[in-house]
Amino acid sequence: MAAVSRQLPYRSVSSRKGTATVELAVCLPLLVIIALGSIEATNAIFLKEHLTSAAYEGARKATTIGQTSTTATTAVQAVLTQFGIAGGTITVTPAVGTATTAGTQVTVSVAAPLGSNSCLQPFIIGKAISNVGATVVMDHQ
Repeated sequence: MAAVSRQLPYRSVSSRKGTATVELAVCLPLLVIIALGSIEATNAIFLKEHLTSAAYEGARKATTIGQTSTTATTAVQAVLTQFGIAGGTITVTPAVGTATTAGTQVTVSVAAPLGSNSCLQPFIIGKAISNVGATVVMDHQ
């Protein structure tokens, strides 16, 4: 019996390079979208944390004896300016004045557009969430 030699089909190196190019063309857009979406989500979370800090400072100022809604709004605006947040809206309810009784719950809400406060143009999360907001509630002293 003669030994039978089986030859495997010959594949050239250039055909393997073509396969890698096709795989890259299919996978690269998906990887780019995932990376940019992650950056956009991180920006939204970071903005939310800054807004929470600003709302906290405003609530702290509004609940201090002798302070008013105007001083709380000024404190919030100072924090927003410090963090470089543009287009923020500030709401203090109820209106705080010198006659506000102790124990009154004061709510400070701060919102800002995600699109103008992000390093990227919103294309995934920014289309679904236009504004990011934070609210802090404290008892007046």
